[in-house]
Amino acid sequence: MNYRLTPDLAAMATLLAILYFLRKRHPQDRVDLWISGLLFIFLESLAHAFYTPKGRWHLSSHIVALDAYLAAGVIFLWAAAKSLFPRRPTLYYLWLNSLPLLAVLTTYGFDVRTPGIFHVFIGCGLVLGTLSPFVLARTWRLGRAWWIVGAQICVWSSAWLFASNGMYRDAAYLPLFALYATTAIHFQLSLPSKSLGKVAIVLGFTIWALVFLLHSWVTNRPQYIDVAAQIWDMQKFLVTIGMLLVMLEHQVTSNEWYAFHDHLTGLPNRRLFEDRLGKALCHAERTHTRTALLMLDLNGFKLINDVHGHDTGDEVLQHISHHLRAALRVPDTLARLGGDEFIVIATDLPVERPAARIADDYVARISEALRKPVQINGSELTVSGSIGVAIYPDDTLDEVLLRRLADQRMYEQKRQTLVHV
Repeated sequence: MNYRLTPDLAAMATLLAILYFLRKRHPQDRVDLWISGLLFIFLESLAHAFYTPKGRWHLSSHIVALDAYLAAGVIFLWAAAKSLFPRRPTLYYLWLNSLPLLAVLTTYGFDVRTPGIFHVFIGCGLVLGTLSPFVLARTWRLGRAWWIVGAQICVWSSAWLFASNGMYRDAAYLPLFALYATTAIHFQLSLPSKSLGKVAIVLGFTIWALVFLLHSWVTNRPQYIDVAAQIWDMQKFLVTIGMLLVMLEHQVTSNEWYAFHDHLTGLPNRRLFEDRLGKALCHAERTHTRTALLMLDLNGFKLINDVHGHDTGDEVLQHISHHLRAALRVPDTLARLGGDEFIVIATDLPVERPAARIADDYVARISEALRKPVQINGSELTVSGSIGVAIYPDDTLDEVLLRRLADQRMYEQKRQTLVHV
């Protein structure tokens, strides 16, 4: 065993453990794939620790290392590409096209140096790479499929030429270069922009691809072997750290989102509402337009909670939020203040139209949205609402008074509703 690699193995295991525990606190299907791919990379590192050119574990450790690289590359590519392509045909495409490369790498790992065997597996890869995009991925655009077919032809044709000229290492490592370069491209396309973790991941996979591409060139130049050995392990840690950074960045973004949004409905909460109301009134003053503030309190919602339970009540709130959002304009803000209280900020309203007409129009929209029945567990549930409207600048120029007027008018309508009931 190469004990010089023990610190690297320990560091890799530590990073994997951190990634796993972060995943437990914030589970994601993508993170599970990342961990699976990194476990194969850890397996490669173990095999590399036992690898010696003429040692007892030469063949087995070489085969495990090469096949682990392939498995990790396919998993990473699937994790990066599944948000960009149709999931099921893409998964079938990746695994189907990995089989010929698995055969090539295993053959090379067994120290087989016969062109004919390589040609058989490379030919299978060429056929599958040419036909599978059209057979499996019918939902891909035709232009995209042709690009993939062209890339497959270039890679497998080059591998065929390398095998024909006795350059078996190049025949095995060139497809790995293509796999990891493609993975770098897809992570660049799928991960959030302005992410430091994304930079680390894309850079790591790019270096990894170049390591496979230049492996034969470095092997034939002993003066570069020590430097190459250091780079060989660097990208593993770069990718792992990048994935940790992406998870932490996602967590920070989620925390920021939840700080300004209601957890149940996803609507802006009181904190974000207050910020938007201030900006809306400043905008109305600057552009000489109107802003309407509508307070909404549901009628009969407490009865739903008492009869059907709070879980059903939560589902009703989610459905009502969806109906209300659909009834309002895109620039309008719908917020949930808590419980069954909602509020609407309607901006850029014309000054030419009577304020009463604007208020009636919004009340009609909201009332129509509330009248839509909610189907839950076979039951049809309906609620109504009491709505209070205050308009800036017609009713007042003061933000606090505007909110107070809308609130008072809403409670006045609720009292009238209770009296009639």
